Amino acid sequence: MKTDLGQANINDVFRLPKEKALKVFYDRIITIPIGARTSLKKELVSTIGEDRTKGVFIRYGWHCGESDAKKVRSFQWKNERELIENGPKFHMLHGYIDDVKITDMQFDEKNQIKHIDVTWINSFEADEFLKDGMPSNKPICHTLCGYASGYLSTVLQKSIMVKEIECSAMGYEECKAICMPIENWGKELENEYSYYQSTSIIEELDEVTANLKIERDYLKQANVVQQKLTHELLSKQGVQRIVDLLFETTGLPTFIVNEYNKIIAKSKNVSINFDLAKINTRNTEFVSISPEIGILRTPILFEREVKGYCSFLYFANNKPTDLEYMIIDKASLTVSVILLNENIKINTEQNVKRSFLNDVLEGRLEQKEIYKIAYYLNFAPDESYWMLTLERTTNQSEMNREIEVNEKLIRHINLFLKERNINAIVSQKLDKIIVLIEYSTFKSLCTERQIFINQLLKHCLRRFVKYAFYIGASSVVESISQLTILYNESLAALKAKNSKKHIYFFEDLEIESVLFQIQDEILIDRFVNQQLSRLLEVDKDFDLTKTLYAYIENGINLNNTAKVLSMSISGLRYRMSKISEILNIDLDDTNRIFSIYMALKILKAQGKIDF
Repeated sequence: MKTDLGQANINDVFRLPKEKALKVFYDRIITIPIGARTSLKKELVSTIGEDRTKGVFIRYGWHCGESDAKKVRSFQWKNERELIENGPKFHMLHGYIDDVKITDMQFDEKNQIKHIDVTWINSFEADEFLKDGMPSNKPICHTLCGYASGYLSTVLQKSIMVKEIECSAMGYEECKAICMPIENWGKELENEYSYYQSTSIIEELDEVTANLKIERDYLKQANVVQQKLTHELLSKQGVQRIVDLLFETTGLPTFIVNEYNKIIAKSKNVSINFDLAKINTRNTEFVSISPEIGILRTPILFEREVKGYCSFLYFANNKPTDLEYMIIDKASLTVSVILLNENIKINTEQNVKRSFLNDVLEGRLEQKEIYKIAYYLNFAPDESYWMLTLERTTNQSEMNREIEVNEKLIRHINLFLKERNINAIVSQKLDKIIVLIEYSTFKSLCTERQIFINQLLKHCLRRFVKYAFYIGASSVVESISQLTILYNESLAALKAKNSKKHIYFFEDLEIESVLFQIQDEILIDRFVNQQLSRLLEVDKDFDLTKTLYAYIENGINLNNTAKVLSMSISGLRYRMSKISEILNIDLDDTNRIFSIYMALKILKAQGKIDF
């Protein structure tokens, strides 16, 4: 016999056995095996996608919860709290879960619900998901969330949204959810709300068709741009023409930088007042620089390395469209081909120049051949030339990469010279880097040699921070046939290097410059030891050594030396007598004194003694 719903209390019904309670609530019910429901869900996922399937089961849960809520309001109840507390009983009555715990329930000052925290124990949805063996990376109890939302919204006559924050399908011990009025969620559940909206398949198909049409139009426009890019690639106009084409096509300020974030081509209206080096990405990405400025940037790749970036600038909170993403990706590919071709051309040219320089230094070319090849390489044979030889400290842990590091350093130095329009050859010889410079192109910079070399050192240190660099600078010769002289001079200057100084000019060397041109450094060290080793062994504070140097510098004159050293004549005579005894020399022996003077000059140039 049917129970009179208007006379029965809801709590009395739930005290009945499950079968009787079901008959009170429902005229007729059907059962659906969980396995069949799971199979249906999998079919829906494969047919309409995971996102739409989630919406189907949320709305299914909503309708179930809404239906039960209408029934429960037909019974006698004391207050809304009692209605809320009976919701979990329906969950268990249907077999959705084994138990529900309301862990927190709060009302505002108007006695309106603020939020409810619940724990679902042994959710059927989570259990079914885990039967496949793999945990989920997000909550999956969609039917339970929909049911709770539908039930609470109906009994409270107020839109309530339920969000699962922990799910046992993700590896948590229990499932936990938060129930709040929709206005309290703010934008956090903006996307979730769409799952509760009923959308017909026809509407979805219309939406998909519209999106496909937009995508088709984008592909058509992108294909037109691709054809233009290909035409410019084949015409060998370079990257500037690519930038101009992108600006004409999109109307967006466009620029291309190299791997060091130096602009190599740009369109109109490009002004960069932010640090490009701080934007690192290996993918096409839109980055907001400020509230008013954004940049769409994609890397230019070849040889498996980032060789630059192609970028669009956006102003006034504008954002890139899908079409612009397509265009910039195609442009990046085109530019990478152009830069690869240019890189091959440059490397070929540099290899020819390096081979020429090495042949000249090794004496493998006659003067006639030198002049002929120099003309071909755009180096005037009778022009003035200058040479720098660069040496860097070595890292023992990277000895197997020394050649690779040097090659990268050579490319880095070539970039420095190219930016300044200096005609030069950069090569590698005996683990050192040689830079031959056409002196007239250097003079066009209107700067001092010391300033120029300092700039080069800073340029190298910015990229190769783990190394210390030393540079020996030659004098200037009037013909390209005299390159061997420049090389020997730059090496001689480097032999004077010490930790206090990083730049050495051959012109600053004095008599020791003759010895420094000896290739075998061991011979130089042996010469110094032969002349001064006895004195250096006993003169630990270098007092006697400095006295000897001052004596020779002042023309082997006791009076002049005493004045310079602020010593008495008798004191100076004593020191000189002691020096003569230690070295076993006659201080009037000019030949021996000259040799000792050269040895002292070498020690001074090398920074081993500070005179």
